[in-house]
Amino acid sequence: MSVTSIGDIIVAMLPLLLACAQAKLSVDGADTGKDDPILGDSADTADSADTGETDELVYDCAALPQLGDIEDNELVGPRAYHDVIFDDAGNLLGTDGSSILKSTYAGAVTPFVPGLGTVQGMAHLPDGDIVAADDTQAALLRIGADGAVSTIATGLSGAYGVTVGPDGMVYVGNIYNGGRVEMVRVDPTTGESATWLTMRAGESPRMVVFSVDNTVGYIATVGRMRVYAVDLDADLNVVGDARVYADNVGAGWQDGIGLDACGNLYVPDYSSSSMYRITPDGTVEDLMRHRAGIYGHGLEWGSGIGGWRTDAIYLPQPYDGLTVRELVIGVPSADTLRTGP
Repeated sequence: MSVTSIGDIIVAMLPLLLACAQAKLSVDGADTGKDDPILGDSADTADSADTGETDELVYDCAALPQLGDIEDNELVGPRAYHDVIFDDAGNLLGTDGSSILKSTYAGAVTPFVPGLGTVQGMAHLPDGDIVAADDTQAALLRIGADGAVSTIATGLSGAYGVTVGPDGMVYVGNIYNGGRVEMVRVDPTTGESATWLTMRAGESPRMVVFSVDNTVGYIATVGRMRVYAVDLDADLNVVGDARVYADNVGAGWQDGIGLDACGNLYVPDYSSSSMYRITPDGTVEDLMRHRAGIYGHGLEWGSGIGGWRTDAIYLPQPYDGLTVRELVIGVPSADTLRTGP
């Protein structure tokens, strides 16, 4: 075969080769839909294109960023009040003090559920619905994907922090019961509630986060600048008394708590306008300081969809124009390690 004839064959095949390459790019992009800025679009890697899954985030528990090294971004557009959560469509859900809004990372904001009163903590139930504390009505609400609202339980005066446990129950903090402030456990199906934890006088349990193995609950509080730990049995009942896990965390008004995949706790504090990290040995680290009013009121890790980073926590700022702050801490949530129900 002559050189000329080989060249003719190559030229003739070029349109087919180009079409195949374009089809491959199109299929890879359709397989993912993920755009976590840390992982990149999973279409960039052959493995991701084959499986439709994003690569695992790589992090080093011994080399997490310290005070002064945290990437700290105040986002333009997204709005939230006392807590945030994420949906599967790449939206951040927060409130403006009365209505739940959906915000994209780029800053587009649309109403989702109007006229709810003062919504505090929010979380996702196992069936995908949202559970929210409404302290205007002293109630715990269920919100469907279509925005329909129903009442789970009432009589929850002071309801603030909301955590859905591995048992599917809802743990609600800051509940006033006579002269005591309690954390209650609510069955989201029946609405029945019972006291789960009572703190000593002068301290209020604000919110709980569970250890990965569900044997310990970590409690953010208002009162004496302490984070507590409680031991749990197989049914998540408290065993014994709460013990001090870390002291001098903020200045007495903790507004959230989260656990990362390295076993560190994160606690925003209103009174000091700061964010604290508590290491697994109980050491308290001052992670981020802001001027008065510029602080996180609740926290949530990004979803990895729509630009929200899985190695960053997002904090609503009710006293800074309902803005949202992004702190890139370099490690994902402990939820990425959970395997149970």
